[in-house]
Amino acid sequence: MNKKLKMLVIAISILTVTACANASGSRQMGGDRPPRFEKISEEDFYSGLNLNSDIEAKLKVILSDFKVTLDETFKDSKMPPEMEIMKELIETRDSKVEPLLTDAQYKTYKKTVEGLFVPDNDKGQRPNNM
Repeated sequence: MNKKLKMLVIAISILTVTACANASGSRQMGGDRPPRFEKISEEDFYSGLNLNSDIEAKLKVILSDFKVTLDETFKDSKMPPEMEIMKELIETRDSKVEPLLTDAQYKTYKKTVEGLFVPDNDKGQRPNNM
């Protein structure tokens, strides 16, 4: 129980710092990303990248695999995912995506990709869409 409480306090602290940084316009933590929970449709995401059909198909496979990995990794967890694990999963995903895209496409991808994983119902829960 004590470990769960510590995890909850850490998660709330991280969310508070992130929210304050976003609210003040600071780019130190979030870089060029939009607000963390800005939902984007798949159609808008892919059309914004201006991909050919071959690259789009490859990207869809990578993102689908990422979603499956997220679901499998955190399926039994009631807590938000640990930052270290999420960072590793995202880095792995992005290392597969970056070689497929031009620099401009990759920059747009990084600004918008997390919007695909925002749930429709509750911004605080892990998404089940895509």
